[in-house]
This record gives sequence, C-alpha cells and structure tokens, in this order.
Amino acid sequence: MQQPTSYEPGRIVGLTEHPFAWMVVIGLVFGIGYAASPLTVLFLGSVVVLYSWARRGLSVRERQWVLGLLLFAIAARLLLVALLFLIADPLETKSFFWDGDGVYLKQRAEWIRNIWLGIAIDPLDYDNAFYRSYGWTTYIYVIAYVQYWVGESPYGIHLFNVFLSLSVAVVLYRLIRSAYGKTAALIGLSLSLFIPTPLLWSVSALKESAYVFLIMLGLVGAVAAIRGPNMTRRILGLCAVMISFATIDGVRAGGEIILGAGITGGLFGAVVTRRLWVAVLVVALLPFMAYRLIQSEVVYSRLQSQLQSAAVQHVGHVKTEGNSYQLLDERFYVDVGRDLVVATWTPAEQLRYVARATVSLIAVPLPWQVRSVTEMLFLPQQVVWYLIVLMAGIGSIAGVRRDPVVTFLLIATVLVSSMAVALNSGNIGTMVRHRDTVTPFIVWLSAGGVVASVSSAKSLVWSNDGTHSHLRKNWMWR
Repeated sequence: MQQPTSYEPGRIVGLTEHPFAWMVVIGLVFGIGYAASPLTVLFLGSVVVLYSWARRGLSVRERQWVLGLLLFAIAARLLLVALLFLIADPLETKSFFWDGDGVYLKQRAEWIRNIWLGIAIDPLDYDNAFYRSYGWTTYIYVIAYVQYWVGESPYGIHLFNVFLSLSVAVVLYRLIRSAYGKTAALIGLSLSLFIPTPLLWSVSALKESAYVFLIMLGLVGAVAAIRGPNMTRRILGLCAVMISFATIDGVRAGGEIILGAGITGGLFGAVVTRRLWVAVLVVALLPFMAYRLIQSEVVYSRLQSQLQSAAVQHVGHVKTEGNSYQLLDERFYVDVGRDLVVATWTPAEQLRYVARATVSLIAVPLPWQVRSVTEMLFLPQQVVWYLIVLMAGIGSIAGVRRDPVVTFLLIATVLVSSMAVALNSGNIGTMVRHRDTVTPFIVWLSAGGVVASVSSAKSLVWSNDGTHSHLRKNWMWR
C-alpha cells in the first residue's frame, strides 16, 4: 500500500519535518523571555558562546567534563537567583542576606539610570546616587548603564555578575590548561566554580565579580602580549592590559597598584628564573636592595603612609559590628587620637603588625573564634582553604618548571592581593569576602600542587617497588 505523503488530506505535519517551524517556536520563546527578563536571555546566550569558545581543541571527554561542571555551576547560581526572586517583595529592592551593600548599589544604579532617562527622582536620592564618601565605585555606573539599555533588571544584575565570574573561571581554565596540563586545569575549574563562599559572592550584586574579572583580564592580556602566536593577538593582549589598568581603580581603590605590582612582579620573576645563576644572585641581593630602598626617604615615607592608612582602616574594621580580630598592640585601639597614635608607632610594632596580618589571613577564623552558626558552617571550607594554601606552595615550585611566566604572574598577584587584604582587615566576615578575591587565582597553583603531589607519590611507589624506574621523574621536575 502506498504511504501517504505530507500533502495528503488529514496528514499532520510534524515540526521535525519543517525546521522553519522550529525556528519560529524558538524565536517566540526567546522573544517572550526577553520581554520578561532581557538580561536572563542575554546571560543564557552569553554562556553558550562562552562554552563554545572553551571547548575548542578539547577531547570529547574533556568537553563532557567542562560542560558538566559549567551546567552544574550555572544551575546552582540560577537556583539562588530564582529563590531570591520568589521570596522577595516585588515592591522593594532586595538582595541576598550575605550581600552586604548590594541593595544600596542597586538603588544607586536605579537612581542614576532614571536621571539618564530624564525621570524625576527625589533630590535626596539624587545626592545619594553620586555620593562618593561611602561605598562609591564605578561598578555602579556599569550596572546602571546595562539597565539603561535593557530596562530595569534588579535580579538580572545578579546574572551579570554570574557571567563575569564564569568568564574568569573559563578563561583561566584555558590559560592553565596550556601551562600546567588538562588535569590541573580541570581541578582548578572545579575549585573555582564550587567553593561555597566564592559561589555566593558570584551571585551577589557587589563589585567583587567585576574587580576579579579586570584582574584576570590584565593577567591574561599580559601573557598574550608577551607570547601571542601572532601580532594581532599581542596587540589585543596589550589592549586588554590597558583597559584593565584604565578601569580597575574606579571599581576598587588601589586595584591599579595591585594589578601593576602583580604583572611587574610576575614578569620580573619569569625573567630572573630563566638562568639559575641570575636567580641565585637576585635572591642573595634582594635583602640588601630592600634595606637600601627602605633607607631612602622617599620610599620610606611612602611605605609609612600606606602602612599607617592600612592600620587605621584595620582599627575601623575592628570597631565595626561583627566578629573582629586584632593585629596591632593594645594601645592602638584607643577611641581618641587613633591616627596620631598610629603615626607614632615604632618599627618593632610595625613588624609585629605585618607578621600578625600575614598569619591571620591564612589562619582566621580559628575554631575558638567562631561565634555564630554561620561561622560554624564555614569551618569545613576553612579546612579546605588550609589545604589550598599548602598545595599552592607545592604548585608554585612545580609551576615555575612548567611555565614560569604564568606561574609568577599568579604568584605575584596572589601575594600582592593577599597583603592588601591582610593589612586592611579586622572583621572576619569582611576579611573572608575580600580574601575570596584572591581565591580565583590561588586555586590554579593549588591544582598544580595536587597534580605534582600525586605524580611524585606515584613515582615514589614505583621506585620503591623496583619497577618502572624510568618513570621516577614526574612532570614536576622536568
């Protein structure tokens, strides 16, 4: 019997036989979604583009791993944003309870957007919108400008930050894969996406995601400018570095110094270690050079000014509400004349301050410092943090042998950023939040340390068995 054709009466034509119909349906879905939440649609489309770029040159198994990690990471973050949308009062500006000043940033961005659109606002709101003495950051302009084009999106702002944090993880994954190998890159990607507190900050309305993104842009741009495969890539890398330098200080004060010191220190370390005798000479001369620099009146006064400013800010954090910790001697926590007291401190007091700050950045919060349920729930992650720091030390040694440029850029960025956080902090919650801006960079060194440790352990087992002696040298020492 002859089968009916698609033109016969009564035949229902399936969508699978008409791709154009599928295009219409998809277009309608996206159109309705864009009308409801433009940033959600733009976020999903951007994530697809990001994954398409990330998967280039990967094996099938690697693609599956990267896709799986990204899907779980995106799902977790979308779920948090959806929960915020469902439980929030639609008539009020809301954000997550861990979001700090997120609500205030949203409000200021909304006021600025209304001013640009010519919508009348209260004079007090106008003053608050551009008030620069508290919490000002050019990130407010960014989220205001985004909403200027796509419409008011109090929840879409969170997805904007999610995309920035995902971009940091994916771009660094590609960089580390070429530097340390695919195993270290996948471990680092997993840590970047799923350590709890960085995950929570990534869905916030705060400036941290934008700040970390600009640090990443500067580092990756520096690598591309140094050893890009062609002149176009090198020029693009240089442009990325310039954009990062031009914008980061507005997002967070002092960001330009941190980025500059990170890139300069990284390139210096990479050049010095190209020859063993040069590295030994530099290590031997560094203490003498540092001593001579400190003896310089210009350098000493600048260092003193920065250290005093950090100490004053630390005391301010100690005296704010919350669980705090002290780094200075007791006399510095008096209520009157704090600036004057700090201005009279001795070199020994300064040295103790720096040493305590360094140790506290790694160790705090200690178990006996826990005062709340939230801090108790944080303790398992603190143990993970200790392991990350330990593995980062091992990974730094291994990474210098694999890729000195990338390794020293990461090391310098982590060290400079960590000291800036350590010296200024005094409140545990704020310190953890700022310390998590270092986490997106230190996890890659830790991932290299994990791979190096496992490789060394395997080599040791094989050598003890008296077999596979040709495998005693692992990639760490090549």
